[in-house]
Amino acid sequence: MLNWLRRRSISRALVESDAHALIERFGEDAYLEARLRQHNDERVIDGNRPLGHWERVKEAIRKRRERR
Repeated sequence: MLNWLRRRSISRALVESDAHALIERFGEDAYLEARLRQHNDERVIDGNRPLGHWERVKEAIRKRRERR
């Protein structure tokens, strides 16, 4: 159970980190970039990110945009 919580915490931190990096790099187009990566996530195996990661990043960016 503890390992699962640790992995989940690391996954959330990675999502937030990638969301922040995309916003810094792409600005208003960060959501679009995350969407493109989400689309490619289904076709390309990215050894650095688990399946579904970019969908979570996209949602994190959307939530940040709503708060503004």
